[in-house]
Amino acid sequence: MNNFLGKLRTDPSWLVLCILALIFLVVFLLWPLSTVLHYSFLDESGNFSFSGYTRFFSEHQYRESLANTLILGVSVTFFSLLVGSGLALLVSRLEFKMAALVSMLPLITLVVPDVVVAAAWILLLGKQGIITGWLSHIGIMVPSLYSWWGMIFVMTLNSYVYAFVIMLGAFKLMDRSLEEAALGLGRPMPRVLTGITMPLMLPSLLSAMLIVFTHVIGSFGIPAILGARTPVLAVKAYNEFVSEMGGNPLMQTTMAAILIGLGILVLIVQKIWVEKKQVQMESGRTPEKIRLTGLKRLAADTTVISILFISLLPALVVIVTAFTKTIGPVLYYGTFTLKNIKYALLRAPDPLYNSIFLASVATIAGVIFSIVCAYLIVKRRCWLTNLLDLVVMLPLTIAGTVLGIALINTFNAGPLVLTGTWIIMSMAYFLRRTPLSVRAAVGPLHNLKDSVEEASISLGVPSLKTFFKVVLPVMWPSVSSAAVLMWVTSLSELSATIVLYYGGMNTMPIEIFQQVDSGRLAIASAYSVLLLICIFVPLLIAQKVFKLKLS
Repeated sequence: MNNFLGKLRTDPSWLVLCILALIFLVVFLLWPLSTVLHYSFLDESGNFSFSGYTRFFSEHQYRESLANTLILGVSVTFFSLLVGSGLALLVSRLEFKMAALVSMLPLITLVVPDVVVAAAWILLLGKQGIITGWLSHIGIMVPSLYSWWGMIFVMTLNSYVYAFVIMLGAFKLMDRSLEEAALGLGRPMPRVLTGITMPLMLPSLLSAMLIVFTHVIGSFGIPAILGARTPVLAVKAYNEFVSEMGGNPLMQTTMAAILIGLGILVLIVQKIWVEKKQVQMESGRTPEKIRLTGLKRLAADTTVISILFISLLPALVVIVTAFTKTIGPVLYYGTFTLKNIKYALLRAPDPLYNSIFLASVATIAGVIFSIVCAYLIVKRRCWLTNLLDLVVMLPLTIAGTVLGIALINTFNAGPLVLTGTWIIMSMAYFLRRTPLSVRAAVGPLHNLKDSVEEASISLGVPSLKTFFKVVLPVMWPSVSSAAVLMWVTSLSELSATIVLYYGGMNTMPIEIFQQVDSGRLAIASAYSVLLLICIFVPLLIAQKVFKLKLS
C-alpha cells in the first residue's frame, strides 16, 4: 500500500476523496459505457451474440453512416487544422494592426451553439437564403447547403478555433533561437518552417487533431439539420434510439459502442504518436514578431477581418432575423417586428429556466469535483491518481448522444432510476464539461512549488486547511474562468439533451432545434437571441471580474 499510493498514504482525507471520485466516475461513467458495450453483444432474446455488429456491417445504411462519419471527421479536421494553424502562425509571428482582434475568435466561436450556427447558415445559404437570393439575381446558382460541402463548410467554421487556440499557445512558447540558428545557416524561411518549426509543433498539432476529430464525429446539431441526406453515426444512433424506445436496443447500442470505440482508438493513437514524436527543448526567447507594412499588412488585416466577419455572421444573422416579419416560412428582410421576440418570451420562461438550472447545477458540481481531481492528479500523484486522470478525461472522446443513450440504458431500471429526471440531464452536462475544468485547474498547480504547501504543513496547519489557505487561491482564477465556460457551454448543450430530455424539461437548444426542424426560422432566431444574451452577458462579466481569456 505504501509503495503504491505515494503521498496519499500520509493524507488519509485525500485518499478517501480520491477513492470517492473514482467510485463516482465508475458508477456514472464507466458503468453506463460498459452497459452499452454489454447490450451491443446481446441478441433480441438476451443471449450473447454478434448479431448487432453483423447487421451493422452487412446493411448498407449502417456502413454508409460509418463511412460518412469518418469522411466528415477527416475532412473537417484537415480544413480546421489548415485554417486554425495558419491563422495562429500569422498572429504569433507577424505584427499588424488587426492582430489583436483575433483574441475575440474563441469568445465568439466556442460558445455560440451549433444549432444556432446551423440555423444562421440556412438563413444565409439555404434555398431561400439571403446570399443565395442575391447570387441568383446575377445568375450564380449556389449548390444546396444540405450536402457534403455544406456540412464541411459550416463545421469547419465551427471547429477551426480549437486548432487555433492550441497552436497559438505552442507557437508563442517556442524558443526562437532554434529558428534563428537555421536561418543563420542559410536556410530560407519556408524550409525553416517545414524542417524546424512544424516538427516541434507536432505534439500540439496532434492534440488539436484529436480534439477537432472527436468533436466532429460526436456532433449532433449541424449534421442533424444539414445532413438529412448524409447520415452520420451520432444522428443515426439517435434515430435508432427514438424508433427503438421501449423495444430492442440492439442497433442503438451497437452504433453507440462503435462511436465509443472510435473515440478511444483516436485517443490511443494520438497518445502513442505524441510519445514517439515528443521533442523537448529548453525554455528561451519567444519568436520575435515581424512588422508588416504596405500590401503585406493590408493582406494580413484583410484575412483577419474576413475570418472575424464570417465567425460573427451567424450571431448577426439570427439577431436581424429575430426582428424580421414573417408569413409562414417566408422572411421579409428590411421589415421590423417584435412579434417573434414576444412569442419566444411567452414560451421561453420554462425552457430558459430549465437551461439555466441544469447548467448551474452541473457547473457548481463540476467546479468542486474539478478542484479536487486537479489537486490529486498534480500534488498527490500515484497509480490511483493516474487512473483518475485517465478516467476523468474519457468524456472528451464520447459523443453526447452516446453518453445520453448510455445513461438511459443504465438508469432506467434497477435500484437507481434516474431516467425522466433532471438529475440525469445535469449529470450528462457535468460529465461532458468537467474534463475542460480539470485541465484549467491543473495548469496553475504545476507552477505551485511543493515547498510552499510543505512549509504551511510544517508550521502545524492541517493538510486540508493548507489546501484552502494556500493552494485554492492559486487555482481560483483559472477555475473561475473554466466555470464560466462550463456554464455557458452547458447552456448550449444539444447532443446529450436531445436524448435525455422529457416533457416539461425542454431546454433552449431543444426549442431552437425543433423550430428549425419545422421551418420556423424567425422563431428559432428569436430563441437564439435569448440564448445568446444568456451566454454573452456572463462572459462579458467574467472578462471584467475574472479577466477571462481564451487565447
